[in-house]
Amino acid sequence: MKLSMLFASIAVLGLAGAAQATTYSADPVLADFTAGQTYAHFTNYFSGDVPLGGYTPTNATLNLRVYDGGTVTGLDPSNNWILATFGSSTSAIRVFENEDHFGEAYDGYQYQIWGQNAAGGWDFLYNTLTVAGAGEPFTIGSFAGTAPTNVNNVLSDGGPVAYIADFKFGKSYSVFALGASTEAIGAGNADQEFSAIGMQTGVPEPAGWALMIGGLGLAGAALRQRKAFAAA
Repeated sequence: MKLSMLFASIAVLGLAGAAQATTYSADPVLADFTAGQTYAHFTNYFSGDVPLGGYTPTNATLNLRVYDGGTVTGLDPSNNWILATFGSSTSAIRVFENEDHFGEAYDGYQYQIWGQNAAGGWDFLYNTLTVAGAGEPFTIGSFAGTAPTNVNNVLSDGGPVAYIADFKFGKSYSVFALGASTEAIGAGNADQEFSAIGMQTGVPEPAGWALMIGGLGLAGAALRQRKAFAAA
């Protein structure tokens, strides 16, 4: 394979995450999705099964939830927003939503996501517009932004976590704001509930792809230079 073709293939792979279609799975074991997870710290919620003021989930507390968000400067004041903050920036998150209305289409896709940028403003990332299906498990009908790469349904696990959605965005953020989705608002239940927001591990960050592609570009240039010298 020519070097130019190799570099082009790697570049496409690095950008494919944002364009990847959502896949759906039904692994019933919650523990398959919690190993090695780093969970964001929740704030700006005003109801839940945990103390108000701030809460960081653990694998042992995923049966608990936060909900009833507040206002956030720079975001739609007619919506309610829960903040999820990581200790470092990430472009890959795992949303553990909390199921409390089994059989209702909106409940697994009750949220939209924004990321706080370096200037302190907010970048729109995702919103569920409609949900498809006549019963559990439901799928995304239409959306705005970057769709999840995978949605897993663990309802048979018996716990309150039902839909686990993996997202890979084009930029990294340390603070995410989660508001009610268009689907949830239309269904009359703008009260998104979460067990946790995790940081996916082993997923290259955008900067990592840039360094990798840049390094391969330098290696290719050096190889071409050696060939030129050999031919002289």
